[in-house]
Amino acid sequence: MRLRLIDPIILLSLHQEPAHGYSLMEALNKYGLVQIDISVLYRTLHQMEDMGWVTSFQEQESSQGPPRRVYHITTDGENVLAQYISDLEMRKDAMQRIIGDYQEHIKGNHTD
Repeated sequence: MRLRLIDPIILLSLHQEPAHGYSLMEALNKYGLVQIDISVLYRTLHQMEDMGWVTSFQEQESSQGPPRRVYHITTDGENVLAQYISDLEMRKDAMQRIIGDYQEHIKGNHTD
């Protein structure tokens, strides 16, 4: 029953700015996906690269540690993100109707 939110969260984060894996994990945590393993994140990023939704490059060495891979959203990725947002809006409306109907049903069955 869980919606797959990892894809739109990653794409949204990269739409806002290019990022490396650690930053993307923080974004997933921000939206409540705290149980995601880092290997799932990188597997998803590799799949997104294969589909042409994101690109990446190895960052030059910095004083903050070893070089990191930085991910960028592509035009195709932006189009996919727009489709995800449209789908989420439709699901949100349906969920609100389901919750409202449930609450009305409970009120009708549990009057004092």
